[in-house]
Amino acid sequence: MGNFIKIILFFIILIGIAVYFFSQSPEIFQGSPHEKTLGFSEDYTPPSANYYAPSSISSLSGISGISDYSIPAGFTRSQLSSYFGKIRISAQYNSFYTYNPSEFQIYSSLSSAEKVNITGWRIKTNNGEIIIPQAVNVYEPFGLNAQGDILLSASNYVHVYIGKSPIGKNFRLNKCIGYLQNDYVFFPQLPQNCPQPSRSEISYLSGQCQSYISSLWGCVVPDKDSESFYASVGGSNRENVECRAFLDTINQKGCFQKYRWDSDFLSNEWRVWVNKYILDSQHDRVLLFDNQGLLVDEYTY
Repeated sequence: MGNFIKIILFFIILIGIAVYFFSQSPEIFQGSPHEKTLGFSEDYTPPSANYYAPSSISSLSGISGISDYSIPAGFTRSQLSSYFGKIRISAQYNSFYTYNPSEFQIYSSLSSAEKVNITGWRIKTNNGEIIIPQAVNVYEPFGLNAQGDILLSASNYVHVYIGKSPIGKNFRLNKCIGYLQNDYVFFPQLPQNCPQPSRSEISYLSGQCQSYISSLWGCVVPDKDSESFYASVGGSNRENVECRAFLDTINQKGCFQKYRWDSDFLSNEWRVWVNKYILDSQHDRVLLFDNQGLLVDEYTY
């Protein structure tokens, strides 16, 4: 009888030990909660406090990152263009006592890899609206110079003038475009920074011819209509022929043929004319919309 009682007590102690061990380490018998409910492997690491789901990451950039106070009055976040803050507009109005035309200025703050087509975008003021037209990207001194869409890249800017283009076309500036000023009247004037012949380039010409070429500053062409033109170059007959031949290259055509493929041939500046006056002479609100009708920028004066 005594032995029987001892056996019963022994099993009771074993059961007590097993219950205690099970309550302290259930994962040994039941497996990891993550493995059981989600099927993750033993290498699974729960998300940390700094983890963001993909949808959360995307919401931190773009339009959602624009502060509420930056949204122009009368517009909601959903009405903002993806280019809001990347493309800016300003306006300049001039009195009737100046020759400079009224204008809008559009400039970009894009990354080096970004490009945006702004042809078809709308500029709206309190007095009406205009559509940004096409322009010639590479203006040639010969050919039809077909206009195409204006593609802005990093640091590009556009002047939109109220009036008519002196040549009937909108265009992007380049190294040689200033020669047009000799035949047309532009307000404001085209840049007069056409490339000048180097001294080594003209060293084979007569001294008088070299001096005359050096006097042609900027984008000025030789005055061949002047009675004193041929006399001004001087020298022997051979020297005259050489000088005249070189002078015949000092114009937009010669410049274009020589510098067209330079990496810096094209300027960052575009010039566009729209013959519709919509700016208030005192105060106005200027709005720029993309081709989806979304707001790109606001400017008030």
